[in-house]
Amino acid sequence: MYCNHCGANQPDHAVFCSQCGAKLQTQSESTVPSEQEIDKEQTPVDYLDQLRSDQSSNHTDSEPTLPIANKPIHRAEPASSTVSVPPSGSPPYRSTSPARHLTWIIPTVLLLGIAGTLFWWYQHQQDINVQVTQLHQEASQLALKGQYEPALAKITQATTLRPTYAVLTKDQTMIETANRIHTKLETVSSNLKQNQLQPAEKSLITLQKALDTRKESIFEQEKTLANRNQDLLAVLKVKKELDQLDTIDALAYKLDEVDRLNNQEAKEVHQLIINKIITISMKNAEKLLQQNDFSQATAAVKAGLQYSSKDEKLLSLQKRITSEKEAFELAEKQRIERAIQQAEEEDLKNRTAGVELLNVDTQLNEYGDIEIYGEVKNVATKPIYSITVYYSGYDAAGNYLFSSSASVEPYDLEPGATGSYSAYEYDWYEEVTVQIDNITWYLE
Repeated sequence: MYCNHCGANQPDHAVFCSQCGAKLQTQSESTVPSEQEIDKEQTPVDYLDQLRSDQSSNHTDSEPTLPIANKPIHRAEPASSTVSVPPSGSPPYRSTSPARHLTWIIPTVLLLGIAGTLFWWYQHQQDINVQVTQLHQEASQLALKGQYEPALAKITQATTLRPTYAVLTKDQTMIETANRIHTKLETVSSNLKQNQLQPAEKSLITLQKALDTRKESIFEQEKTLANRNQDLLAVLKVKKELDQLDTIDALAYKLDEVDRLNNQEAKEVHQLIINKIITISMKNAEKLLQQNDFSQATAAVKAGLQYSSKDEKLLSLQKRITSEKEAFELAEKQRIERAIQQAEEEDLKNRTAGVELLNVDTQLNEYGDIEIYGEVKNVATKPIYSITVYYSGYDAAGNYLFSSSASVEPYDLEPGATGSYSAYEYDWYEEVTVQIDNITWYLE
């Protein structure tokens, strides 16, 4: 079977032409009349004239005409009532007119144009998507490195290309938030460097609250910066308090606070506290050493060595305390020995020479009695009491006459004090020489 439109050979069961798409006519629908129909016609059909009529009706004046149209065509007179018909199964007449080709070329060109435009538009959108994805990735990488300004430039460019992408708007807002927090944290760092602790602490409290609500990874480096500023603030506060701390216990408490921090400033303050502990330990030890309190001085040095066991100044002072303690103990031993000796000598003196006889006088009165009187002095180092003077009397030839005693008044004599004594010997009527035999007393 052949297509009545383009003449292409088609399978018998085909409905539409595989070449031009026209609907195929079956033999029952064919325009070629059967012999019975021809016999019934009164006038024979001129197929060439019919073809010309079809061409003239399907073309405009501007379309080219077939060459055959320039030749006169004469309608054949019907010689008989029968017309020869192409045998069944032979290909029908194929038109070679350009107009018939245009009927499928123009739609094809339009379809190709539309397809090309759609393909270009699709490829263009794909290129934009690739560019947006790349800009988004670059912005994310820059933001994670803390380079917020170039990250914002990248994400803004991507948002301009795809303004309806919600993820771009969300990430842009997030980067702007991180940039604002970073700027404020940098201001806090500047305040801390200028030792402006109060405004820095106030800002840090606010920023910490804001960061606590953010779980995105972009804020991790800002949290790290905030923690570093918090540690620096704590170190500076401790450093400011150092001048007011003057005990090892108070300094040790602050040292514990600083050791929980992990930054360079904390290490510096740690050493400052250690140095102050050493200074206080040495000061306390020196003061106790002057008081010869060697045990407490040693304890003061050990208190400092707990925090700096290899400090040369403390170790040197510890050796000095030990040396001075040994020297003091030796001197004290010698002093005690001397004191004991002096005490013994003093005691001997107090017991044997504690009273000095200042004078003794005798006088024969008009009644023939001898009056004896004199003074003594306490030369002992202790008070004495119950002093008694023993004496004897001799005549002019030196013969012994009598012996007796007299008590000194007052009864008690302090060291360096003097007392007097007096006595009477009756009925001698001659001059008598009195000699002091002994003096006795008691030590308190």
